[in-house]
Amino acid sequence: APAPAPAPAPAPPTNQASTCTTPSFISAVAEAAWTNIDVTPDQGTSGLRAALNTARDSYPNSPVRIRLAPGNYADNLGSEIYAQRILRTSSTPVYVVATDRSPNSTNLGQGINLLGVSYIGIDGVTIGPSVVGAWTGSGHNAPLPLQAAAGIHVAGAAIYADQNAGAGGTLNYNIYGQYAASHHIYVTNVTIQNLFELDAQSGETSQGQGMDGMKFNQVEDLWVVNSTVTQTSRHGIDNVGVHRAMFCNNVISQIGGGLGIEAKGGSVDVIYDSNTFNRVRRVELGGEDTDATYYFSVDGLLDYEALRTIARNNLIINPREAGLEFSGCVDCSAVGNTIFYSASYQVPIDDGTVYGGDAIRVHDSQLLGASDGAGSDCQYWNGSDYVTADRCWGVGSNSPAPIGRVLRSRNVTVVDNVIASVNGTLGNSFGGSVKPCPLNVVNGTADLHFDANYWWNGANPLPTSGCSALPEGTHSVFSTTGATVTPGFGSTIIDSSASSLRASANQALKPPQGSPVVGAGIANASLSGFDRVGVPRRNPPSMGALEP
Repeated sequence: APAPAPAPAPAPPTNQASTCTTPSFISAVAEAAWTNIDVTPDQGTSGLRAALNTARDSYPNSPVRIRLAPGNYADNLGSEIYAQRILRTSSTPVYVVATDRSPNSTNLGQGINLLGVSYIGIDGVTIGPSVVGAWTGSGHNAPLPLQAAAGIHVAGAAIYADQNAGAGGTLNYNIYGQYAASHHIYVTNVTIQNLFELDAQSGETSQGQGMDGMKFNQVEDLWVVNSTVTQTSRHGIDNVGVHRAMFCNNVISQIGGGLGIEAKGGSVDVIYDSNTFNRVRRVELGGEDTDATYYFSVDGLLDYEALRTIARNNLIINPREAGLEFSGCVDCSAVGNTIFYSASYQVPIDDGTVYGGDAIRVHDSQLLGASDGAGSDCQYWNGSDYVTADRCWGVGSNSPAPIGRVLRSRNVTVVDNVIASVNGTLGNSFGGSVKPCPLNVVNGTADLHFDANYWWNGANPLPTSGCSALPEGTHSVFSTTGATVTPGFGSTIIDSSASSLRASANQALKPPQGSPVVGAGIANASLSGFDRVGVPRRNPPSMGALEP
């Protein structure tokens, strides 16, 4: 495929997502300035949709706060709570807020789906039932798991989608791949739970991969903070073509066939900060195999899944396939995280063959075409409604679109992390030929920068064969000949319940003052000045997500 023509530099964002604090478009609105719309549970989910439409149509020039009274909002729409073209400014946001923000107090009977929106806040709602009825062997008694594509779904829309970008056999990049992003989206204190297929026993065991906790496509300036996603059959949080995003202090736990989080398809300047990931497949920097029509970058290039993604201060507990995975990620960093395999951790095995349990993976990705199963349609504004164009831009995911293009991982940094396995699972093939590895470079030639990482594999040394060589620097602590000294965590008991996971994990994995990881890290530009609980980082910093 021909190389895309360089695009003009984007205008500087007016409110770039660069910190975990509440964005100014919410916090700067004076209390007296809000126009309030009150919604009660007896109105059901249609009440929220009507309020969103009223905010759009009746108060276009005022900041609008939609206040949801506590209670259960039954699904009386028969579909997700869909709203479109709510285009606001920094002084006229729309803020959907539960008056009681505690989990399971304000329950929506369906997910929220927003298309072509800006300056939107969502605060304190719960989506999905708190419990699911008993498993019968083929289904569940009531209450049933929620059936929704995502708990929260926000997307941008294609521009010029009804024009032919492939006329004459040469792709016109002034048409193809051009999106109007949704932007300035703030999600906080949200609980999303139990979204999985009716024939699955749980979200974690589901192989359906049909339901995300949150999904963001072509979104710029995004914050997701202090929220919880549990028991979804696909991704905890899925991002495609997301620019400038902060994911902070969230809990993502017991996720099924998808990933804990990913940001791919041209995502740029995304930070995962101080999140807790528990029993997910892996935490992804970049992502695997983006459909060509969904790709959206800020520079017009099509040679990375993600650029400048940073994972820092995160706890990653009992990941099934890999703790951290870099896929098509350029200038990406994992700094100051703790990856922990507890005594109860079980390596995933299929027919006697280990297929996961790696600590870190690195590989390339690619753009998928229609023959690979990629979609070809997209949505665009026709002047009165968002409609579907198939094939999008007259081409979709077909030649001369840039299908099959390899997206290589480059310049990968892994610094100041603690990787600890209580039972020494790294290198243990459990009788098979495949073993969980400290590092698994699947393909590509990414330059790797590893230093000041602390490896503890229980009583076992790290493996010397069957895995990629660890390119650790002089400040790292690892051994292929004997066991390193334990990091000395305070406890190995972690309560996986959604209400206690974050606090119990912090307590269990906080190193004591005498731990060898304390003050053993090195300075790095991507390391936050504070650890995951707000304690100032030492100088030199401790390895891992927590200071003592």
